[in-house]
Amino acid sequence: MIEMNTITSSEMAAVDTNCEYHGLSRLQLMENAGRGLADEISKRFDGGKITILAGTGNNGGDSFVAARFLKNFDIHIILLGRERDMRTEIARRNFSILKKSGYSISEEHFISEIDGDIVVDAMLGTGVRGDLREPFKSAVRCVNSSKAFVISVDVPTGLNPDTGEYKTCVKADLTVTFHRNKPGLLKAREVAGEVVVRDIGITEYYEKLCGPGDVQKVYRRMRDAHKGMHGRVLVVGGGAFTGAPALTAISALRAGADIVTLAVPGSIYEIAASFSPDLIVRRLEGYRITDEDIPELEKLADRHDVVVMGMGTGDRDFRYVVESFLESGKVKKAVLDAEGITSEIPEGVECILTPHGGEFRRVFGIEPEENNVLKAARDSNSVILLKSERDIITDGERMRINTSGNPGMTVGGTGDVLAGIVGALFCMGDALWSASAGAFINGFAGDLCLQEMGYGFTAMDVSARIPLAIKKSLEFGR
Repeated sequence: MIEMNTITSSEMAAVDTNCEYHGLSRLQLMENAGRGLADEISKRFDGGKITILAGTGNNGGDSFVAARFLKNFDIHIILLGRERDMRTEIARRNFSILKKSGYSISEEHFISEIDGDIVVDAMLGTGVRGDLREPFKSAVRCVNSSKAFVISVDVPTGLNPDTGEYKTCVKADLTVTFHRNKPGLLKAREVAGEVVVRDIGITEYYEKLCGPGDVQKVYRRMRDAHKGMHGRVLVVGGGAFTGAPALTAISALRAGADIVTLAVPGSIYEIAASFSPDLIVRRLEGYRITDEDIPELEKLADRHDVVVMGMGTGDRDFRYVVESFLESGKVKKAVLDAEGITSEIPEGVECILTPHGGEFRRVFGIEPEENNVLKAARDSNSVILLKSERDIITDGERMRINTSGNPGMTVGGTGDVLAGIVGALFCMGDALWSASAGAFINGFAGDLCLQEMGYGFTAMDVSARIPLAIKKSLEFGR
């Protein structure tokens, strides 16, 4: 269980990326972090010799900024690696400033001893998993055997920032971490030392904003995977309408699911099966989906990771079918849309509800306002993705806000596309972040349509641009 006032490393990475996307640059954040680090050092020391052990990533970049603000100190920077291997442009830029300014800098591949009154550990930061490799392992041992006051940047090198686990780890006297505390620091106080959290200028609103970072957090593609490992989605819908469930199913495929099965009433089976040869279409009996179809749906659910239900039924009583199906114990994850939305979610089922304002009023009997959406999610034990000009996504505690999309997306079917995207991402991600990433991708795909063809595009046009929206999201900032 993650404490509410903390942030995991993957969440922080997503927030950093989204800040950059929405105009608060990583360069600004690094400047604020470095200045905060320097301020904490200056509070404790009037002068002395500082040795900065810096890695080639942004953790090192924070320390390069700090060096510029430490005026009364004798500073030596040891880069554990080569300048040409700097992993980000912003770290490289701040390192270059120090070189031009005449700071004492050396590039080392092995450290046997450390000289200085103060050691700044800016080697690896939050990206560490498992045991350290050289030269960091030897550097950590040198740090721990020195008599210097040790200050770690963000987290001590070697510490897993999420779990607090470590094998070889810097034992810091002080850890200066940024934006929010990290769960691992609370669990490993014996190596974290005193922990200070410095504000780096990320506003509450910017922390909530969806963006490419959400997609980078949840989207997965494994090199050694086989068919089905990237998700199996069962779409259950249709009756009054044929296009809605087909749009959902096609969109789930385009969002990365390996296998999508579409279960529809026999009355529309032939039409639904004709939409795409990529879909597996299963015929249910009758003109609409009823409780009598649940045994067949249970068999299908056994072979799928996520069930997406409700689109295109046109049946206000369909929610009772959904409730019975969810109670069967065969469904572990579900995305409920349109007539499939219910507030009765049984224990053991992870659910994402995707209502628009009218559906939210119908199901929950309250206005679709921020506090009410939080309450409804909490009371129903679900994640709610409220579709509007500014989408609200919440699990009842945390909230995310999506602003991608445009007025052209009022065309019918874009909500069905959204349900398919969310269902695909939900196969491998958690509910809140899958919903927020899905909302961003759907709106981004709509924005790509607007750029390309102006208003008047269709839901199928939006669906066709899902892969490009994902590709551009994964490439952003990398």
